[in-house]
Amino acid sequence: MNNRRITQVGMSALAMLMSCFLGVAQAAEILVNSDVIDQAMDVVAQKYVASAESQEEITRLQNSASSNFEDFKRANDTLETLLVLNAGWRMQISGQEEQIATLDESIAGVEEITQGIPLLMEKMLSSLTQYIELDYPFHVSERAARLQFARDAIDNPDVSIAEKFRQVLVMYQTETSYGRTIETYPETINLNGTDRDVNIARIGRVALLYQTTDRQETGAWDNRARQWVALDPGEYRTQVQGAIRVASQLDAPRIVELPVLAPEAAQ
Repeated sequence: MNNRRITQVGMSALAMLMSCFLGVAQAAEILVNSDVIDQAMDVVAQKYVASAESQEEITRLQNSASSNFEDFKRANDTLETLLVLNAGWRMQISGQEEQIATLDESIAGVEEITQGIPLLMEKMLSSLTQYIELDYPFHVSERAARLQFARDAIDNPDVSIAEKFRQVLVMYQTETSYGRTIETYPETINLNGTDRDVNIARIGRVALLYQTTDRQETGAWDNRARQWVALDPGEYRTQVQGAIRVASQLDAPRIVELPVLAPEAAQ
């Protein structure tokens, strides 16, 4: 009996001892598992941080890509605009190059033309001077002054060739206009050695008439004889008076019978 009790006591102690060992082992295992979990949590936290950093980098790259795309669109639009402008400028440059070529050809002949212009102007002015001397004697002082002005311009070295030639052309244009106009103006002329105040009526270049202010004498210029000749007052007084009124715009234009010299053959 005593031996059985001792054995039972020994078995109980052994069981308690084993229980103690098992508790210590489980506690150690729990401690080990806690360290592993902490390590795992640290790894997970690091992964979360890395993931957040990666997401931030992705967002930054996405924003950068969007900005770069917008920059590309603006640059592409600018390029298209520049291409259109460039095409327009090329067309203008092509046209200007053609104009330059034409101007170069013109400039090549300027020297030859410039050398011939002075001689041409001299001939034109001499011809015009002779023509005025042989023409009807109207506005004698004014036309002589205009001739002298053109002559002074030609002889002045400070006046350009273009201005000299323009003055000669103005003379020709003015003289040409006299053949298309009519006018009347007061004048003092010499009749039979006596100066008389008269009204002159110029009908283009076909007739130059006069009538004294008292309307008692009427006459015309005989360009062949180069003198004033009296007309029959009974036949031409009214007609010349009517021509003077029409030229003065006091009467409406109408047909007036006037003495006109027959044309001569050109010499």
